[in-house]
Amino acid sequence: MSEIPTKIARLVLVLDELLTLAEAHERAELTRYRRLAFSFLPYDTAVSRLMASLGIQCEMRIDELRRVSHQLGLTDSAMAQGSSSSAIPHAFVSDPVMALETLRQAVHDADYSLRFHKHLREASAVPSLFPVMTAIIKQKQAEHAVLEGFLATRDDAEQEGMRA
Repeated sequence: MSEIPTKIARLVLVLDELLTLAEAHERAELTRYRRLAFSFLPYDTAVSRLMASLGIQCEMRIDELRRVSHQLGLTDSAMAQGSSSSAIPHAFVSDPVMALETLRQAVHDADYSLRFHKHLREASAVPSLFPVMTAIIKQKQAEHAVLEGFLATRDDAEQEGMRA
């Protein structure tokens, strides 16, 4: 069998596409973190506060993306798509197993978000966006690390509770 060399095409996004994708993603993240904050509220207020603060960070990134958009002379039509809301049914976290699974999913989603923004930065053909995208990536790395650490402490506490 002969091996056929595969070429990987590099996707290059134009400025308004990249900013629109980044903002839409952050809006979805904001909605997700708000839902998580609400879901954990009756079960664990510390987790609820963490999720709410991560949502606030999403709002700040959305504001920064809009600022960059205005600074680069783009219109609001592409960026003003409204808030994203999905029809995912809402459930309150009610027990330790559900809490750990929900936190594990939050870590997985944060990892996906980090990779998404890394791909956006790679797809940017605009050098002036590199600093803002790099800053977002650093924030996403910190977000992922915080969630992983939080999950590890909760997981350790759960295992200690099972031994007692």
